[in-house]
Amino acid sequence: MLHGVRFLRSTVAALARLAHALTIRSCLLRLMPLCSPTSTSAIVPAPWQQQPASARAAAAPCGGKKVMHPAGALMALDDPKDQLTPPPLSSSSVVVLVPALKQQQQAGERAAETKTAARGRRPPRLAIPAPVACAPGVDPFGAVADVDAEVATELEVQGEGFCLASRRGVRHAMEDGYGVITDHTVQGASQLAFYGVYDGHGGRAAVDFVADKLGKNVVAALAASTTASHHQPELSPSPSPAPPPSKTSGAVVEDEAGQEEEQFDAVVAAIRAAYLTTDREFLTQGVRGGACAATALVKDGELFVANVGDCRAVLGSRSGVATALTSDHTAAREDERRRIESSGGYVSCGSSGVWRVQDCLAVSRAFGDASMKAWVTCEPEVSRRRLTPDCRFLVVASDGLWNKVSCQEAVDVVVSATAAAAAAAGTAASSVGSCKELVALARNRGSRDDITVMLVDLQQFISQ
Repeated sequence: MLHGVRFLRSTVAALARLAHALTIRSCLLRLMPLCSPTSTSAIVPAPWQQQPASARAAAAPCGGKKVMHPAGALMALDDPKDQLTPPPLSSSSVVVLVPALKQQQQAGERAAETKTAARGRRPPRLAIPAPVACAPGVDPFGAVADVDAEVATELEVQGEGFCLASRRGVRHAMEDGYGVITDHTVQGASQLAFYGVYDGHGGRAAVDFVADKLGKNVVAALAASTTASHHQPELSPSPSPAPPPSKTSGAVVEDEAGQEEEQFDAVVAAIRAAYLTTDREFLTQGVRGGACAATALVKDGELFVANVGDCRAVLGSRSGVATALTSDHTAAREDERRRIESSGGYVSCGSSGVWRVQDCLAVSRAFGDASMKAWVTCEPEVSRRRLTPDCRFLVVASDGLWNKVSCQEAVDVVVSATAAAAAAAGTAASSVGSCKELVALARNRGSRDDITVMLVDLQQFISQ
């Protein structure tokens, strides 16, 4: 029994020393390549493996019952006292190990300090903008998700005296729109027609509102101006004798010309008032986003074209010459830059070459855009032109077309497409095929924006 207990104790002690030796060896094998001054790939033997051959030979044979220690020590199993321990480390090994251990300890301390500092640092405060003040029941984002599902990706319209083709872009939801009012009578005398193409940004809220309201506001403003002119008090006849006939005829002609000019000015003023009224009504909704527009009003043989932003209207003549009736409102225009800077804003040109207002908006005039209303006005530019037999058609389109197709190219496409269609089936000049060809041309040239093209036949308004 006593021998069994002694054997068990010796076995346990041998295993403990074996584990201790293995631990020491693994530590030395890790640290020796780091401390080597020449190369880390060289394997440095353990200190006890660098003993003289005579010492190793003397320690090897110890009888029959022995086992080889992995570290090189021989341990007798008969008596726990009869064990060979590994030789002590040399002084050079101690000198090499101490700096390495200190470097490892310093690296651990630095890592702990870094983790502590990272845990104690407060993250930057988030700047959360104030919510947009909206009217009750109005979505500040224009309910884009609900409306987009109802807007067709492609649209073709063949109306009375006009046609339209529209195609959604590949970058975002469809944000183009249009509006038409035909065969409307003002005060029972004047016949008028209204056409408009609208290009929204920041959602469909602005373009839907403008497409619904602008034409109605133009008609209402014209009716109000006509009513006001009819209610003006007439001057009493002068008691002075009548002038000579020649002078009288000249005065009558000048008076008629002056009255006609006043009527034209009244129409221009009504269009401007309608634009500004529509903008104010939209801003009261508290909805984000904006819209550009190009509109054409035909009244008593006169063509009035107005625009804000980069939608454009181009006149096509019988000879095939293109005439731009609008000028894009962008920050690249010198007069627009001066206007914005005089009102306290600024314009900048990015790396893509696009000029922007306040580093944000690429157009300088538009409906909506409440946050930039101090610099982005809705005051339109209005031009007037008397319709003649040479005025053949009008192309009104969003910037998705004009960014890739020039004014003359658009007129050329319409002329060639109309001639081909007329030769084939005798169709009218307002064939929707011309609009579709322009949309396809812009898309083939790389236009990724929404494209809307409206073609208006002007020959219907010319008295034969």
